[in-house]
Amino acid sequence: MRRVLIVAYYFPPLGGIGSLRVCGFATHLPEYGWDPTVLAPRNGAYYRDPELRFPEDRVVRTPSLELSRAGKRLLRTGGGDVVPAAVGGVRVTLRNVARATLYFPDAQVGWYAPALLTAREALRNQSFDAIFSSSFPITAHLIARRLHRWMRIPWVAEFRDPWSEMLPAGGRTGKRAARLERSIAHDAAGLVMTSPSWASLHARAWNREVTVIPNGHGEYEPPADHPDGEFSLGYLGSYYPATQRLRAVWDAVKRINHSGGPSVDRLRFIGDLHPALRQELRDRGLESLVEATGFLPHDDASRALRRSSVLLVAGPYDARGILRGHLAAKLSEYLATDLPIVYTGDPDCDAADFLRRHPGCHIVGGDDVEGVVRALRVSRGQRIRRDATGLTKRKLTGRLAELLDAACEPRPLSVSPIG
Repeated sequence: MRRVLIVAYYFPPLGGIGSLRVCGFATHLPEYGWDPTVLAPRNGAYYRDPELRFPEDRVVRTPSLELSRAGKRLLRTGGGDVVPAAVGGVRVTLRNVARATLYFPDAQVGWYAPALLTAREALRNQSFDAIFSSSFPITAHLIARRLHRWMRIPWVAEFRDPWSEMLPAGGRTGKRAARLERSIAHDAAGLVMTSPSWASLHARAWNREVTVIPNGHGEYEPPADHPDGEFSLGYLGSYYPATQRLRAVWDAVKRINHSGGPSVDRLRFIGDLHPALRQELRDRGLESLVEATGFLPHDDASRALRRSSVLLVAGPYDARGILRGHLAAKLSEYLATDLPIVYTGDPDCDAADFLRRHPGCHIVGGDDVEGVVRALRVSRGQRIRRDATGLTKRKLTGRLAELLDAACEPRPLSVSPIG
C-alpha cells in the first residue's frame, strides 16, 4: 500500500466543510490503496465539532502561532475563534495594518514554521509516496511544497475555493497572491478544485489541467420522521446577502399562507439566522414561523435537515465571474435526502447545473415569486427517488486516489474526467 501525507489546517476536531472533506478523504483512501498520515495543528483557531473524529495515531499534531488570537489579546478586543473582535477607533487601524503586513498569504501563516519543524522531526524516519494539501489556508500548500522539496516526492494541491480571484482586482495583495498561486500550480504534480467553472478558469490561468472533485455526502441514511401534517422549509448553513437573495421565497410563502389553502408552517434555519434574513421575514410578518437551531454538529444538522419537507438553496443572484463556479458543499447533502429541493438564483451557474441533473429539483430565477409558489405547491408531500451514490465521499475519494496514482507514475499526468 502506498503512503500519502495529508497537510490540512482544518481537520477534526475542528469543524466545518474543509474538515469534513479532508476527513472523508483520509477515511476512505485506504480502500483505494493509500495509507494516510495527516499533518494538522494541535489547537487551530476554529470551532470544534465533537462528533468529528479520526484516529489520532494517524495524525501528526503541530504547534501553531495563531495570529488572530494573538492580535485579539494584544489589542484587547474580545471575541474568540469564531466570534469577531469588537473594535473601533484606532484599534481598527492597528488591526488593518497588522492584517496587511502579517497575514500573507493568510491568518494561518503562523502555522508554517512550527509545522515544518515538527514534521521534519516526526517524519524523519517515515517514507511517503505522495503529499496532498488542501486549502484554505494557502499556508497548507506552502508547508506541503517545502516538504515536497525535502522528501522529493510528488505533491497534489487542492483549492477548495478560489483565492487570488476573490481579492480586489489590481491591488498589490491580489497581484502578489496571483503570483504565489501560479507558482504553487507550477510546482504541484496535480491540482484539484470543487466545481467545473472554477477548474476551467484556473486551468486557463495556470496553463495546467485541473481535476474537478466536488464535495460529497456520507452514506445514505433513512429519512427522518416528519411532524404530522407540518409543511416546513429547511435551509442549511450560511447566507451571504451580498450575493444571494431569498426574498422571492418569503414573498411566495406569504402569498401561499394568505391564499386560504394549505400553508407553510415552519421556516427551519439549520445554523445561525443571518440578521438580514430575520429582517426580511419580520417585514413580511413571517418571523413567527422561524426555527433557528444555531450551530449544530454535522450529524445533528443532517438530522434536522431531514425533518424538513422542502430544502431551500440560495444560489448566486448574479453568477457572472467567479460566482458562477460556487458549488456549496451542502448540495450533495441535499441530494442524498428524499426531499424536494427549490433553488432560487441565477439559473446559469454550476450550482443550478449540478441540481438540474437530478429529479425533484426546481430551478427558479431569483425574482420569480410565482415560480417559487408553483415549486412549493408541487413539492408538498413529495418524496423523491434519486441516485446520489456517485456523490458519496467514498466514491469521490476514488477520484483523488486516481490523481495520486497518476502523480506517482513516470508519465504525463492524465486523470479521467468527472462524470
